[in-house]
Amino acid sequence: MSEKKKKNHTQIIEEYIGHHGLKKGSLTSGSVKGYGTFDLTLISVHDDGFDIFLLKDEAVSNVDSYTWNQFYEVKVDKFALSTEFSLLGEKTITLKITEDKAFYSELEKHNIKMVFKKRKWQNKLLGFRSQNKLKMVLATVIYLIALLLIVAPIVAYNLPSAKQERTAVEAAKIKQEAIEKEDRDKEAAAAKEFNEKQTANKRQQKENDRELETNTIDRLQKYIDSSDGQLIKIEPMTNSWDNVYAFVSDSFKTMPLSEKESWVNEAGSDIKNRIKGGGIAEDPRIYFVYKDQSKLAVPDTFNESYKIKD
Repeated sequence: MSEKKKKNHTQIIEEYIGHHGLKKGSLTSGSVKGYGTFDLTLISVHDDGFDIFLLKDEAVSNVDSYTWNQFYEVKVDKFALSTEFSLLGEKTITLKITEDKAFYSELEKHNIKMVFKKRKWQNKLLGFRSQNKLKMVLATVIYLIALLLIVAPIVAYNLPSAKQERTAVEAAKIKQEAIEKEDRDKEAAAAKEFNEKQTANKRQQKENDRELETNTIDRLQKYIDSSDGQLIKIEPMTNSWDNVYAFVSDSFKTMPLSEKESWVNEAGSDIKNRIKGGGIAEDPRIYFVYKDQSKLAVPDTFNESYKIKD
């Protein structure tokens, strides 16, 4: 099982308000004069007034509620990160609030007189508000250290030696990128050259194959012409010369079997040798057929001879 997700402080207060029937308002963090310095306080500001929630151990330990009609005047002291409101009237309370917009809005809406305390800008800074000399010295040291931490890197970055070093690093980077680009260009050029050679070789091989086939066809045609009409044509069964049709005259249908066998074996050997010699097939198989492709003889692979089929 996954671990239960921990609720944040705002969720804790919102659930408390819902469970106890309190009025919902704008939540902001802050502190209350008289509470402990490290007490965790959230303030809910709404139309009727405001509720102060004190949290301890991730739970609401105390709630104080106030209404606007309990106050007639408020002294406002604006600091750099928060605003102090000292409310006077039937009750008195001093709050410090980080997000003060909603509080201002309700004060104006309920016509509560606001008296703003005038401070020099430096007295609004943390450490200078109380005018305590020890706090001001400590704050000054802290601010100077923070300023030094900000300024020192900027100064160091703009030193001539730092600029020279950055220039050298940038130059080395540019040089390395140029070398890498040159290497990539060389590899691309080599690959292109290789592909072009491969393409040219394939093209040349096809031309050579066509030339071999043409020469072989010419030799086969001469052999047909010298067969006294017994051979009509010789052609591959498909696009390959591994299996070949040798078309014969119908005169073989009336020829004695012994003569057929003698002629077929001799012609088969001659045709096979011419095709192998032409380099277009390594071991062609010759099938002797009539014009209608009915078979006269087929190769007998095991005996390297031919079987008469008709």
